[in-house]
Amino acid sequence: MPVRLQEIALSVPPIPSSTTGAAALSLFLSDPLLFALPVRLETGEDGAPRIAQVTRARLTEALAGPNGRDIFAARPVHHLITQTPVIADGTLPVALIAKQAAEKGTSALTDGVIVMEEGVYKGLVSPAALLKAVAEENTARARSQQASHRRIEEMKAKMLMLAEGRSRFLAFIGHEIRTPLTGILGVADLIKDQAPTSETRRLAETISNSGQHLERLLNDLLDLSRLEVGKLPVTMQAFELRQFASETRDLWQPKLDAKRVGLRIAVARSAEGRIESDAGRLRQILFNLVSNAVKFTDRGHVTVQMSTVPAGEGLTLIMTVADTGRGISDADKARLFEEFEQADDTIAATHGGSGLGLSIARALARRLGGDIALADNAGGGCLFTVTVPVQKAGPRLAVENAAPTSAGRFDLGEILVAEDHETTAFVIREALVAAGWRVECVPDATVAAQRIAVRRYQAVLTDVHMPGGGAEAVLKAARFGPGQNSAVPVLALTADGTPECRAACEKLGFSGLIEKPVRPRALVAALADTLLSAPREKQAKAV
Repeated sequence: MPVRLQEIALSVPPIPSSTTGAAALSLFLSDPLLFALPVRLETGEDGAPRIAQVTRARLTEALAGPNGRDIFAARPVHHLITQTPVIADGTLPVALIAKQAAEKGTSALTDGVIVMEEGVYKGLVSPAALLKAVAEENTARARSQQASHRRIEEMKAKMLMLAEGRSRFLAFIGHEIRTPLTGILGVADLIKDQAPTSETRRLAETISNSGQHLERLLNDLLDLSRLEVGKLPVTMQAFELRQFASETRDLWQPKLDAKRVGLRIAVARSAEGRIESDAGRLRQILFNLVSNAVKFTDRGHVTVQMSTVPAGEGLTLIMTVADTGRGISDADKARLFEEFEQADDTIAATHGGSGLGLSIARALARRLGGDIALADNAGGGCLFTVTVPVQKAGPRLAVENAAPTSAGRFDLGEILVAEDHETTAFVIREALVAAGWRVECVPDATVAAQRIAVRRYQAVLTDVHMPGGGAEAVLKAARFGPGQNSAVPVLALTADGTPECRAACEKLGFSGLIEKPVRPRALVAALADTLLSAPREKQAKAV
């Protein structure tokens, strides 16, 4: 609470204006702490008595001058009163009076303050008391601010711990969910590939679509938790902007064709062809925005435009996504980028979605140093504009354009799969057997190491977290064990597809990483790519 004048005022009785200088001096000498005397003047026009003051310093200075005692000792003190005294209500804060003295040059800090309440004199406040009260209040305020700052920092630390705890919990849950998702999505894919009737394929497609929706929701939650704790990695790399646009068209064209909605994707002629940024995060931003546009556009078209403009020493990438859908009210625009928010309560029931896509898109854009703006589309619907700082990339190196030297074919041999989850092992085995490989499955790293020591394989697939030492033990057994598998590709199976995990696997010497949930066709393609990229002289022959 701020200190008021009435709390530090001294109750000094007023003296008559006829009091002589000598009498006033006697009063000052009798009380060394007395800095001024209130003087009652003649009644004003309103009938109320007026109060003035004479300070110890003013009286002492007058009496000490040439012939001062002869002149002022017998004179009334009203000749020595302060000409412009500060008279204030007792309820006013001390800090306000001190501020006015500093800004307006009042006499409060030299002559003190006359305190009144409802026109009645109540006392005097000395300059020393005023300064002391202000200093104590500032000290108390500083201590309070320091305490508040400490509490804020403690709360931030607790919130960060909670966010990190939630992130770890979601990462654990994500791992646990991705493992059974392999069974859902993998078996659905197997059924679709082997289904004898269209009805069976339709049922498998329904299972697959539901599983993919669950996987997207899981990925959104994991990204959101990593963004909250500032641990979402950004990987800067050069990429072709027109190829990026073409990949977007290839991804969304079938979905828009199914809805009979047009898709227009264009890159400005003036745009830099090759730029440097995190293409994966930009793709994720664009995916969420286009997904949102497709969801709410039943007729017309979705238009994506990309361009670059100079910005300082770099460039700004501008991506716009416009649709001819239902549009969004101004009230809903203000909250649409919040987590779990949608334009209205009927959206989730009619169109689905978690309300995380736009929130994550904006958070990713800001993570890259940019932002997303939302406006009305001139042709109806919405217009989202993404601006992200990027760098101009150099020309593609010749080594990047080098044609592969392999013959483009390999013999199908035997694959060792080390996986302790029975359903995941089943999906992998069925997918590889259907592609023509022979497959041996083992449930832990110890058994895998034993098999690697006595039998030669074309490749080894091993789960990262597994009894008997995990994937690292399997890799060591292959590379440094007594068997004939030192040169065969060893691929890690994991539910953690983060760049950190990929970098760790690459550092350990794994030939690649296959992320769960395992999809049969993606698995076969990844294994084939790994075998094709291996030098012919190092490929294990089929046995």
